[in-house]
Amino acid sequence: MGYLMFQPFFLRLSFISMIDKLVGDLDFEDLDFKYCYSVKELELINNYLRVNPNFELINRKLISIPYTPIAIEAVVHEIARQLGNWNLETNKDGIGIVTTSKGGFDFSDTNLQKIRAPDVAFTPEDTFLSLDEKQLWSFEGQPFTPIFFVEVANIKNSEIEKEIDNKIKKDYFARGTSVKLGWLIDPIARNIWVYKRNKNGAPYRRRQPNWEDLDAGDILPNFTLELDKIDDIIIGEDSASEDDKEEDEEEDDDDDEGKKRRKRIKKNEVNECPYCDLKINTAFKMAKHIKKMHVK
Repeated sequence: MGYLMFQPFFLRLSFISMIDKLVGDLDFEDLDFKYCYSVKELELINNYLRVNPNFELINRKLISIPYTPIAIEAVVHEIARQLGNWNLETNKDGIGIVTTSKGGFDFSDTNLQKIRAPDVAFTPEDTFLSLDEKQLWSFEGQPFTPIFFVEVANIKNSEIEKEIDNKIKKDYFARGTSVKLGWLIDPIARNIWVYKRNKNGAPYRRRQPNWEDLDAGDILPNFTLELDKIDDIIIGEDSASEDDKEEDEEEDDDDDEGKKRRKRIKKNEVNECPYCDLKINTAFKMAKHIKKMHVK
């Protein structure tokens, strides 16, 4: 509705009148989640709903997508930034399309549409250039999907993990979609799941044994997601410098030696690389630095 506020009054009235004719009895303030909505109604709801204007359409049912905390969104932005940089630097002869959670795709494998919006997705240039007007500007054309996606989530329990896993396997990797590779990243617990297809086209996943940089392999040649920037977001600070202040923690009389040792580890403690003078504040960054600069 923000766009309308800057339009002449008579245009706003005309536009609102047009919307009223299109939606009929559709009440933005009291949506019926049991009702079967059309794609046009989905677009109207997402564009003009005043509160939480973010829905996906699965089998004609509205699925509300809640807002995400700023740290999760910052991680999504960082992944999209790195993917976008790779896209510009690597694809000299053509540029693919990087989309975020506002970029929806129809992952339908039946006559019922499944409009989903991955947190980050990549669509090759040849696919984008082949799209017609309906595909570019609406969800009414022939369905198409990206070849790569990333989902970022705070997976607090097994129910959340199962819900996301089902969405990825049943929708993103539905038979007939173009998806070849997907990553599910939990930056808080530092867990990563990699999704691919087997020889028969069925999806499977494997859990990364370590929190380390992700290589997209042949799907996105030379693209590696560097996790140190994501670490900076989660930790809440950039790489440490000599001016960083150490925060002392008092040690109690706990008899548990393990707890005592953990208390002695300061949250923002600065450590010096044993091979050079660089000061680094996380074990992950230290290991990455040593591997890159000192291991031959």
